[in-house]
Amino acid sequence: MKRYLALMLIIILTISLTGCKSSNTKEKFNTLGDEEISTGEILTIADYFPFKENRIMDYEGIGNEYAERRTFIEFVEGNKAQIKIMNPGTVFVKVVEYKDGEMAEIFSEGEFYHIENMLNSSSNTKDILLKEPLEVGNLWSTKDGHKRSITSLNQRIETPLGIYEALEVTTEFDESKIKDYYVKDIGLVASIFSFEDGIEIKTLLKSIENKEQEMEIISFYPTAKDIGTAYVVQSIEFGTNDSIEDIIESVLKNPPTNKLLSPISSDTKINKIHLNRSSWTLEADFSKELLEEMNAGSTFETEILKSIVNTLGKFYDVDKVYLTIEGTPYESGHYGIRIGEYFKVDTGNIEEFKER
Repeated sequence: MKRYLALMLIIILTISLTGCKSSNTKEKFNTLGDEEISTGEILTIADYFPFKENRIMDYEGIGNEYAERRTFIEFVEGNKAQIKIMNPGTVFVKVVEYKDGEMAEIFSEGEFYHIENMLNSSSNTKDILLKEPLEVGNLWSTKDGHKRSITSLNQRIETPLGIYEALEVTTEFDESKIKDYYVKDIGLVASIFSFEDGIEIKTLLKSIENKEQEMEIISFYPTAKDIGTAYVVQSIEFGTNDSIEDIIESVLKNPPTNKLLSPISSDTKINKIHLNRSSWTLEADFSKELLEEMNAGSTFETEILKSIVNTLGKFYDVDKVYLTIEGTPYESGHYGIRIGEYFKVDTGNIEEFKER
């Protein structure tokens, strides 16, 4: 039963955040505690789906371990936002878009532990999260044909962070329902998933922090003392709309100790990183300085390539890395590949670096 509930949570519970304008003529209310405040404003989708950059929202889970979650908006462009959602079971991303009076999830992918801008990827889903007009009784269908409707404009909801009056959206399934609660200038503050037998699973907002997302990266470097390669586990910070190319470039250029060497020169740039999903090959394009300033024999170049390929491959969880220099397949004289070929991630006999 717990595994079933976990899968249901991952599939059904959705995060809905955006920053697009639309309006109706209803008055909006928001409360903290027992005091009701009439704001006199016009309700908009933007009020309930704000695109807040560099903001981490943590949610407490009650009733199931997978109900706990953390969210972060990784990319924002116009009327689209990409949201990273992390729970104890997995990490996935969703892209939401406001268009034609609807706020809809248009892309979703699980097991998404890396950083990649998916805002302009082909849509692989269409699930309307909120639909105008923002009025009680407004009813529409989910992507699976279930009923979803606005059931209140000022429903009182209590979370660890506070008590609010929220816009309530109810989705009805055959033997269960989920109620999502959205609050002005915050977004989703609670989701309550309930079954006919009385079981309830709650996801409740417990904290909001204005900071960048922190994550681990396994980075590989040639060793300074002997010809070889070692790895370290370190943290990186990623802010909304940051360049992952710049971040990984900085990681490769700055080993955490002088006992490890940078596999790329200070002038080398990573022009673009792209995950080819048709072949699950990571494509990474470097500037010409990678080769021009390498100054290495074939043995040391082996460790340089191993460090670059392993760092990229491990971060994107792939075994194949296609390296190009200004769009041309990697060719140094010692090593070369052709279009369609690739370097393989190889961590054999590589140990974690330990300071002695």
